[in-house]
Amino acid sequence: MDRLEKLCSEQNGYITSSKLLKNNYTKYQIRQFVKEGILERVGRGQYVHQGYLVDEFLIYQDLNKNFIYSNETALYLLNLTDRYPLSFSVTTKHKQHLRNHKLKVYYVKDENYDLGVTTVKDLSGNDIKVYNSERTICDIIKNKNKIDTQIYVQGIQNYFLNHKPNLRQLAQYAKKLNMSKKVMEIVELYMKP
Repeated sequence: MDRLEKLCSEQNGYITSSKLLKNNYTKYQIRQFVKEGILERVGRGQYVHQGYLVDEFLIYQDLNKNFIYSNETALYLLNLTDRYPLSFSVTTKHKQHLRNHKLKVYYVKDENYDLGVTTVKDLSGNDIKVYNSERTICDIIKNKNKIDTQIYVQGIQNYFLNHKPNLRQLAQYAKKLNMSKKVMEIVELYMKP
């Protein structure tokens, strides 16, 4: 049991069946751990140890390696909004298939997929792949009609008024994403002297 707890603690309670099998646990033992309540099955081949909270951000990220948290979800992870997302917004490349219908999926050209990717710690202390603040601001401006108005306004205001905006990087991303005019209109609105 100590070995199991140590393995689970490496990712704040989260573990996969493949990791358990690599560490010489059998499928029968895994089923027994679930039956005894030591592990909770949270997805196909995904488990959380009884002493930890379920980290949905990590679970979805582990299940779908081909996405990056974006838009409303990125605003939350970057502390630009306090509203926990009802469904997770993610961005992936065109023609990628994601394995969960509970995700709000945005598609981008392959060359823009990695633009602004960073890693943040979520509330459980796990590393989560997300777009940085500047990319997220570009994304929510682009997708304004698909985003809750209150979250949109709160995200924009927090970025410009309570955050140190990187206007150079914002302009670079806006140019690369072909939305310089829309982004500059917002910048002018918030950065008036």
